[in-house]
Amino acid sequence: MGTMSRKIPRTMGTQHPDNASKPYWAKDAFIDTQTEVEEAYRCFSELDGQEFMWDWEGKHVDESVVEKLFEHYTEFFQNHALGKDIFLTTRLPNIWEEKGYRLPKAFVNVISANQMATDVGMNAPVLFEAILPMTKTADQLHFLHQRFRQVKKAFDAPDELELIPLVEETHSIQAVDELLKQYVATEKRHNIRVFLARSDPALNAGNVAACVSVKMGLDALRGFSEKTGISTHPILGVGSLPFRGGLNPDTVDAFFAEYPGVQTVTVQSAFRYDYEPPEVEKAVRQINDKPLQAAPEVPEGTSAVVDIFSREYQHRVEGIADTINALAAYVPRRRERRLHVGLFGYARKMQGVSLPRAIAFCASMYSLGVPPELLGVGSALQKMTGKQRDGLYKAYGGFEADLIRAGHYLNHENLHALARQGAGWAAVESDVKLLEEQIGKKLGPHEDHHFIHRNLTSNVRLLLKNNADISPEIVRAGQLRKSLG
Repeated sequence: MGTMSRKIPRTMGTQHPDNASKPYWAKDAFIDTQTEVEEAYRCFSELDGQEFMWDWEGKHVDESVVEKLFEHYTEFFQNHALGKDIFLTTRLPNIWEEKGYRLPKAFVNVISANQMATDVGMNAPVLFEAILPMTKTADQLHFLHQRFRQVKKAFDAPDELELIPLVEETHSIQAVDELLKQYVATEKRHNIRVFLARSDPALNAGNVAACVSVKMGLDALRGFSEKTGISTHPILGVGSLPFRGGLNPDTVDAFFAEYPGVQTVTVQSAFRYDYEPPEVEKAVRQINDKPLQAAPEVPEGTSAVVDIFSREYQHRVEGIADTINALAAYVPRRRERRLHVGLFGYARKMQGVSLPRAIAFCASMYSLGVPPELLGVGSALQKMTGKQRDGLYKAYGGFEADLIRAGHYLNHENLHALARQGAGWAAVESDVKLLEEQIGKKLGPHEDHHFIHRNLTSNVRLLLKNNADISPEIVRAGQLRKSLG
């Protein structure tokens, strides 16, 4: 992985709207744009977070964040230098996916924040990195470098911007080293932070395909560093539930056993707000103190495993998309997101089927009592050779543990009722039965809160059927599993 002269954060707080409960410091669970400045400060000062993502992608954003942080919390930032001890990292809008007029604003924000920090005698630069979501090619990175240099020339600014590619598709993650080879061919770098997604690959290809692809990506990054001498510092974007990566205050050790090679992890809203603050602070410090480990080699032929699981998952999702989209409309909003369909935004699509974003998708499936981790897994296992199955268990050590953990929230009665209503759900039900046979375990509630969750999901199905408001049940169920989605 190599060394870097600057500090590389281990924990990155984010604005992902996956919390079921309200923040410990807020009046309610909805966090508006103005409050996000305070949220960033609290992540640094109270939870010991080392980095915070300031997100310009697909949402409204406070452009005066650095100025407000310095103005409201002067003493803290005099003692904890932004850009040296702790970090604020911009996530840019992707101009190939959404309207491009917001990109120059983000660039100007970086330059003006750095000039202001110099003027008031703070450490500078305070902002010097930016994440490009949905990075597909090195040409996109080159284009952004050129565009930033044009903007900074107008301001006579000395700033340079280091780009962090965020790779979100399973095949792109597996071949992330090829992207970097093309990138460094024209943009000289000694160190690169690379961001691998975990939620959107799961939405598009299923939990197993996402997990195994990330393992292959981490292996590829290690190989890239060994061959080129360029240090890579992998960031992994993870939520609390297994489908979205499975990192929460209860799973820190298990998570890092599963994902050696990861340097920085996202500590999202559910992690921070659906657990008690002392638990959160302890877990964040535990992550910050974790020694770095090298990514292991992934068995040859593992990409075939990804393809099998991806195909079976997609078949299942196509058959139930209408129900998911109907339920997702009731998942409560937690942030001032911009529209994702229509005038300003973009939708997530899979095989021509429109789906909600990963958090709302996950919340919808869990609220029905059918965890998305289970989709297509039984039929995929049945179609694998013995060698492929061995490779799967070697690459994804916690495979069965994650299935069982998610399976505690399975409502068999709901699934059976849904299966009587349509062929798509009938396929899911037969697939779950097949999964239970393949792993030799009956899935379902185990502890009291699992049984209460099951009852709430029964209410959700019946209320949905009668076009009643199911948002309160969705929230209560999310609080029981300690994550909305």
